[in-house]
Amino acid sequence: MNAGLAGRYVGPPGQQIHLLEGGILLEGSGGRPLWCLHATAYSGRSFTPFLEAMAPRRRVVAVDAPGYGASDPPPQPMPIEGYARAIAVAFDEAEAGSVDLFGYHTGALVAAELARQRPDKVSRLILIGVPYFLGAEREAWRVRLAEPTWLSEDFAQFQHRWDYFITRRAPGVSLARGFDNFVDELRAYPRGWWAHEAAFTFDVADCFGGVRQPTLVINPRNHLAEASRRAAGALANGRLLEMPHLENGIFDVAADELATIMDEFLRAPAAP
Repeated sequence: MNAGLAGRYVGPPGQQIHLLEGGILLEGSGGRPLWCLHATAYSGRSFTPFLEAMAPRRRVVAVDAPGYGASDPPPQPMPIEGYARAIAVAFDEAEAGSVDLFGYHTGALVAAELARQRPDKVSRLILIGVPYFLGAEREAWRVRLAEPTWLSEDFAQFQHRWDYFITRRAPGVSLARGFDNFVDELRAYPRGWWAHEAAFTFDVADCFGGVRQPTLVINPRNHLAEASRRAAGALANGRLLEMPHLENGIFDVAADELATIMDEFLRAPAAP
């Protein structure tokens, strides 16, 4: 891990949230750190190449959601609104002041809900891979990804994910990075499906209709591309940036490109 990134905890025992942070607040950054919210069932560590690319430009903070990475698990499944409230507490504990948010996959929903809950804290949003699903389509994704799991003595329970992260990992993703992602899923097991259950029972239309902050939706060419377009269209102050040359492993193959695009958006003057 880059020596410029360091971990710390905020919150009371049993409810601690782990933060991975680095960089400095530079002139022109608006004095706002960029807080990054990960996909399920990863952790803030999954952003490492991007954090290293962004850190020379501004302060970055990657959050481990409750129950993921090194954060304490909640006693029972919580909704997206609960994840947002927990991270809002981390804001306050960390004395973060005004922040910008970047959310990826499930983290995009948490980021949008947090922006709606705390417009006093969240200035701008960046979202990638937004699971903006409604009705039967949302239920189909819930059935697919939120199937409850239980720990057993049989390694076969992990074989599919090992193949996904290791033997069939995306081009440009190193073996070490793939293994780190696999370990993230192991750490969350067997509760890893909880955030997917939250994501696919969440009222995205109501949430996104209440977000007023300037929002950039970056859209790689993958299975969430059309859903992300719907999300951008549902925002009062949203902008869609198509990036069809990117598909998977984006934080490994395009960390510098993404950092440049995000930093420019966050530094741009506010619209009159």
